[in-house]
Parts: sequence; structure tokens; C-alpha cells
Amino acid sequence: MNTSSRRVISLLPSATEILCGIPGGKRLLVARSSEDTYPSDISHLPTVIDPIMEFTSLADIDKQVSQKMADLGTLYVVDKQKIMDLCPDLILTQDLCRVCSIDLMTVERIAAEMHPRPVVLNLSPECLEDMLSNVTEVAEAAGLHANGVEYRRGLEKRIGRVKDTVAGCRQTTNAKPRVLTLDWVSPFIVGGHWMPQMVDLAGGVPLLNPLVVDENGHMRGDKAIKVTEKDIVEAQPDVIFVAACGLTLDTLRKEIGALETCAEWQAVRKTVPKIVLCDGSHYFNRPGPRLVDSLEFIAGYINDIPYLIPKDIAYEELGPLTQH
Repeated sequence: MNTSSRRVISLLPSATEILCGIPGGKRLLVARSSEDTYPSDISHLPTVIDPIMEFTSLADIDKQVSQKMADLGTLYVVDKQKIMDLCPDLILTQDLCRVCSIDLMTVERIAAEMHPRPVVLNLSPECLEDMLSNVTEVAEAAGLHANGVEYRRGLEKRIGRVKDTVAGCRQTTNAKPRVLTLDWVSPFIVGGHWMPQMVDLAGGVPLLNPLVVDENGHMRGDKAIKVTEKDIVEAQPDVIFVAACGLTLDTLRKEIGALETCAEWQAVRKTVPKIVLCDGSHYFNRPGPRLVDSLEFIAGYINDIPYLIPKDIAYEELGPLTQH
């Protein structure tokens, strides 16, 4: 098949970012998820998957997710007819998190009814190496092998720069910052998979989700873990990065403000020296190319190396706890 004629539908924001990051990939995209907000110049493309819930508050959305998953088994609705009408050659999806997108089985059932049947590429990364492999897989499936090699090499070079910089820091100090990453704060959920790995690569000690070696010899954390404020206090973090899954920095800031009178949050605030609010919608929780930006940010912040921090990443350090 001529590469220029290939038609790709992405059902996952991270997959969209990978495809659009590969030179020549963006022009192949014919439809996307309604949650795709990057790059901004794909907003004109039709959407074929939408969430069935809207964000309300940290605590309420956690309850809604549990209830919807128990009742329906999904948080998304897919426009099957639109997908079939668009006649894609390739559909990008995932099977890692049923809260993040539609399940793989549903996508495969739709593809099975299409003639010709499109390729369904399952991207389910659990560490940075998996994300890099996804770049190669998407490039191959889209007929952009050489461009994918070039793009992946650029990401690997940036990761190598972080490793080298952190190694230089370790020559001047043996103290490693104790770092906790939170995917959610009501309840407290510790980031998993690539998050503990990124903390480790950045020169920190990942807390409450220890690193393991997978079957490919790569370091990664377990899945996200629910913990209590007592667990957090006893872990004695030097810094907490709060990157709530799916929330922009502006939304997270408002939600954290509403938690200031919560006893559990106050207990954490009183004992942790630094708490940093981050954009969990575009960085940290979205396993695409901008995980590298997230790694650079963590390394730059905890080692006080400002030049490592990407200019586009917005964050906010919480000030002293307000007394009520």
C-alpha cells in the first residue's frame, strides 16, 4: 500500500502524540478521541470515541468511575458507524487501562466487521522502553520506518542526557531525594508503571511503589496503588509531585484548594517539605513522547538543574498551609 494513502484512527491521546510526532505521521490521521488535545492543529478532525462522564470533583469522580465500571464495564462510547465509514487501514488503541480508553476487545470486534479489515495496534506501555518500542511499532504500521527511527533516536538522546547529568550530580552528593508521585489525592493513589522508573532515572528514590525488573530486564513500578495519609507520612518524602490523571494544572489547583480543610490532606501538607502540582493531563500520566519531558522536569527539579526543565511545562509549588 502507498504510504501516502494510509488512513489511521487513534483512540488514545498518547498514540496520537506518537503518530503526530513521527515526521509524516500527522497527515495520515483521519479521526481521533475527543480527549486528544495535542497537537492543537488536529482539532478539526472528527472524533470517534467520547467519555461518558464529565469531571466534577476528585472525590466524586472516583466514586463515579467505580460505579460506571461496575455497571457498564467501560467509561467510553465509541461511534462504530463513523469508524466504519472512515475506512481506516490502522487503528491505534490500548489494553493497559480500561479507565483510559475503550477496551481492546471492543475495538477488535469493530475491526472484524470491516472489509478490508484494518490492523489494530495495541499499545500498552509499562515503562519508558515500552513507550519507545511503541514509537517503532507505530512507525512500522504507518509505513514510516525511517522517520520513526529518527524520531525515536531523538527521544533516546534526551533520556541519555538526563542519565548523564544525574550521574554527574551523584559525584558531588550521595543523598538521593525521596520522591512520591500521586496520580490522585482523594483518595491518595501512587503513580505506577513508568512513574517510579522516571523518579529513579531522575536521581530520586521512588516511594510506596517499589521498582521491579520485568521480563525484558527493564525497571518499572507496579500498577497505581491506593495508600493512606499515614502511609505517606511514614514514607517521609522530601517532595511530592501531584499529577492527577486527566487533570490540567488549572483544574488541579482548584481541587487542591478545596482540600485544604481536609484532615488527611492537612496531615500530608504539615509533614512534607515540598509539594508540586503538575499537569497530569498532558504529562506524567500520558504514556507518549512527553514522558521524556516529564523525566526532564523531575530530574531538573529534584536536582536543582533548571536548564533540564522544559520551558513548556507549567507547575506550581504549594506555599505554607493556611491555618483555619
